[in-house]
Amino acid sequence: MRFAIVSDIHGNLPALNAVIEDARENNINTFIFVGDYCLSNPYPDECISRIRSLDNKCIIRGNEEKYLENLIGKDQSTWTDGQMQISYYCYQKISSDNLNYLLSMPEQMRFTYNGVTLHIAHSSQEFISDCEHRKWSTAKVAMKYKDTWITQDAFYADIHKYLNENEQFNKVFGELENGIYIFGHSHIQWNFQSDNGKKILINPGSCGLPLDCINVGLPYTILDITDNNIVVEEKRVPFDMNKYIETIQLSDQFTKAKVWSKVVIKELKTRREYMFFFLRFVEKYALEIGDGQRPFSASTWEKAYELWENSFKDGKLYHK
Repeated sequence: MRFAIVSDIHGNLPALNAVIEDARENNINTFIFVGDYCLSNPYPDECISRIRSLDNKCIIRGNEEKYLENLIGKDQSTWTDGQMQISYYCYQKISSDNLNYLLSMPEQMRFTYNGVTLHIAHSSQEFISDCEHRKWSTAKVAMKYKDTWITQDAFYADIHKYLNENEQFNKVFGELENGIYIFGHSHIQWNFQSDNGKKILINPGSCGLPLDCINVGLPYTILDITDNNIVVEEKRVPFDMNKYIETIQLSDQFTKAKVWSKVVIKELKTRREYMFFFLRFVEKYALEIGDGQRPFSASTWEKAYELWENSFKDGKLYHK
């Protein structure tokens, strides 16, 4: 059985279609979707419909789905803040049928194939505590590599060196039962196997919003389970990111959630985290002007973005 593991699509339909096409060319039997299907890109409803159209799939919820669930039954006339515009946009774009389908999905899944148990959750924290996110969150990866592109092989070597040497990880990983542990959330593609190959961790990265500082294609992972062997193959699908960014700029999302869309465009261009740094900047700015409203008001949100963007030293994460 050949599984295609896909995570963190974030409303990027062209990316999802590219990955599905590549997976089919690689004779995939079943898709495993690991959450976060909406927010950040302008095709949330279409992404859900595309996934629903696939015959053989396993699907769980991610953390972004909770933002949509929290809006059910709320008074939309109060949706005037700036910070949550992307959530309001997605909620209004997604059909009730697709939303109900998405929210009916479990948060975790476990099944056995050919004697191998697969454990699926959105975040690695369900399996290895904070071992990944403490050191390899997208913000920390962005600060580690700054404005330097990293190769897939170099990234693999860096994260494996950390995992092999980290006492907490080795303790937690050693206590896991044999099986394959699949998760996403961090937008960073990696995998790790025990010496005997009976315990495997797989993060396919983000199909729709890759943030691993690798300027090569869209990540997903193929898992091939046969009678005698398990093979994990990390894939990167060619994709014209600049052309896709043009579609975002012409979309109604760009009009209705402009600040969020601009930060996402910066992330897509550079394949690295920016939203974390912007949100931190907005919080500091709001405190400076005495604005205690949360979510941030539209005026604070937009003015903070203007200041943040103007403060950038070209191409850098840090500010003047």
